[in-house]
Amino acid sequence: MKTEFNDDWKNWLTTNLANGQDKNGLFKILLDEGYSYTAIKFEMQFEPTVPLDQLVNPFHQHKVAAEPKQSALADKGAGSNFGAAINPESIFIPNGTLQHSERLALVSVSDFLSPHECVHIIEAITSQLRPSELASYEPDQSFRTSRTCDLGRLQDSLIKDIDRRICNLIGIDESYSESIQGQYYTAGQEFKAHTDYFEEHEMETHGQTMGQRTYTFMIYLNTVAKGGETNFTKIDRALEPQQGTAVIWSSLNPDGSPNPNSMHHAQPVLDGHKAVITKWFRSKSRLDPQPRMLTKSLNDFIPNYTTVGFERAKLSTALFAEIKHFYTSRSSSQIDENVPGDFIVNSIQGNNKSSSLIDLSEELRLKIHDELKRSMEDWCKKELKPTYVYGIRIYHRGAVLQCHQDRLDTHIISAIINVDQAVDEDWPLVIYDNYMRKHEVMLQPGEIIFYEGGRLSHGRPKPLNGDSYANIFCHFKPTDYMPPISN
Repeated sequence: MKTEFNDDWKNWLTTNLANGQDKNGLFKILLDEGYSYTAIKFEMQFEPTVPLDQLVNPFHQHKVAAEPKQSALADKGAGSNFGAAINPESIFIPNGTLQHSERLALVSVSDFLSPHECVHIIEAITSQLRPSELASYEPDQSFRTSRTCDLGRLQDSLIKDIDRRICNLIGIDESYSESIQGQYYTAGQEFKAHTDYFEEHEMETHGQTMGQRTYTFMIYLNTVAKGGETNFTKIDRALEPQQGTAVIWSSLNPDGSPNPNSMHHAQPVLDGHKAVITKWFRSKSRLDPQPRMLTKSLNDFIPNYTTVGFERAKLSTALFAEIKHFYTSRSSSQIDENVPGDFIVNSIQGNNKSSSLIDLSEELRLKIHDELKRSMEDWCKKELKPTYVYGIRIYHRGAVLQCHQDRLDTHIISAIINVDQAVDEDWPLVIYDNYMRKHEVMLQPGEIIFYEGGRLSHGRPKPLNGDSYANIFCHFKPTDYMPPISN
């Protein structure tokens, strides 16, 4: 029975506690590794909140005996090349296509970058190239023959935004990542079969500060004329470079040990060139104290029902006329709205009136639901259940609607109808799509935006420059929808 923790296991425990991993599950792993109950309790400053015989190792789907024993985790070695234990279910990639899952968590995302963005980044890469490096000495001088650009050092707003989007899509705090890089291959150049994680002898040089590499996020910037495939040699899976496609994989097993099945070979380019973006994530943050590694909220695990996540539409002329008449005839009966928290605020000092409300009649409420339901079902390809039609909300000068995600249980597929506006300049709806791109959407009276309200962050962070802006919110959820639950 072990009573003292070595530095490797202390670091492993500290990292996983900082990442918000389940303490009961961590306690179970340490019991399995042969540590005494008392030693674990002292080190974690925690006691299990469930009976010992119900403790579950979070990296196995079945319950295991609580009797301490030597596990496969010890067989793999908990040495200095051990990384953060990350439950694969904690990484959800919208629009992701699973390429492999049994022995390697491998996902691709088509069109993560637009053709315009790809061309821009290729121009940046080719402006400042240097020979690509290896983590340790390799006698084969042809092992890696590409060239590299340190994109993170360039003062380029698009590159910085892509870096943000990468971190947000995978859901890992930026401080757990290396600076974004670009690689460029010409005909005949390659990177022979290798893994991205650091070997034991490489950790002292490359892993002292930020630990082991956990995930790789790579983006193809061009469709290669011939060759240049990424061949995952251990699982017999080769991916052809397609412009804008992102490929994401874990270099580690769920318990944090290096996964040799992540070995991959950047095959020689046979015709033309190949350009890629690469970003590696680590098991430790560069910051002290360590922030939480995994950044996604429960809303981020709502499945995406459409590719982009929103679409503009137009209300029928007849229904819009009825809504507009209802609004103008009752504009004098609006009441001040009291929204809890700082969801809606006013940027003008001393002016506390941010929004007011006109309630809808039941008849008009049903008409709105009935018309939108058909159109929105066509859009999201799901049968929808109406959950809520908000009254006409009128924002007043200086109002700010903070960026937010809607209710996890009911506001899943939503719509905003622009009823009326008296503005001195357009008041954009800011919305982040399923690729984490930021959009500013302008709606005119009678226009609608359909959007995945529970998933996508949206709001109007720019203060309203005008007297009023009136809109209606309409919410649905798929009939088979189940809210995500915390692991």
